[in-house]
Amino acid sequence: MSDVLVWVAALAVGLAVWFAVPAPAAHGRLTVRAEVKVAPPPARRLRWLWAAGVVLAVAAGGMLDGVRGGVAAFVLACAVATGAVLASRQRARDDRRAARTAVASGASTVAALLRAGRVPSVALAEAAQDSAVLRVAAAESAAGGDVGQALRRTAHLPGHEGLIHLAESWQVALCSGASLAGAWERAAEALEAQEEVERIVATEIAAARAGGRIMAALPLVGFGLAYVLGGDAFAFLVGTPLGWACLAGGVALGCAGVLWSDHVADRAGGR
Repeated sequence: MSDVLVWVAALAVGLAVWFAVPAPAAHGRLTVRAEVKVAPPPARRLRWLWAAGVVLAVAAGGMLDGVRGGVAAFVLACAVATGAVLASRQRARDDRRAARTAVASGASTVAALLRAGRVPSVALAEAAQDSAVLRVAAAESAAGGDVGQALRRTAHLPGHEGLIHLAESWQVALCSGASLAGAWERAAEALEAQEEVERIVATEIAAARAGGRIMAALPLVGFGLAYVLGGDAFAFLVGTPLGWACLAGGVALGCAGVLWSDHVADRAGGR
């Protein structure tokens, strides 16, 4: 049985890593996303990939050790897949947070350069050297295009929503002759205030998110208590058909609960 678990665990980990690690283009963070519109894989396609990985793991475990091996593979694949999905979601949250910070910082930099006497196109080009979120707009400005439209095109990327406010400020300032520096300063202040609120909300939600994961780990505490009291729940779960069913169902429901609580926390945070 130990050899079977080793092979099944290796297969499950390999499948999870294969499906969880994004393509190299997705690792470009702000620079790649600001310069090239990289469309993430559709959620439906990812769900099918995860389902295919679990099915392959179960099939391999079943071929190695029958029903018992299939159940072991299912449990391991679900656990690894859940961990990979949670890590992927956390990485996406970190990317959005970094993008929001970069948008606010870029707006402040452009406003400071305008106050220092730079013309808008030069200020935008200089700020874009250190702020990747402004590079599409800077390239559009250098080509004589519409900066506002370039900012709007980039604003659809996760965490770049604040560029809409910068685009509107840019357009209003050019059409009305108002101070572009003042408009971008106010936009940067608003974005920083919004970012602070989102940071507070994320801190509050983190407790609920951690609570859901702790609840999923409580059955392990039950195993420990049963062992201390002289019981052997593990032997029942891995040694009988009813135990196999309980193990597979319990792990599946626990993983689904963790993913659902994480999803609810994201929705509560406005994402």
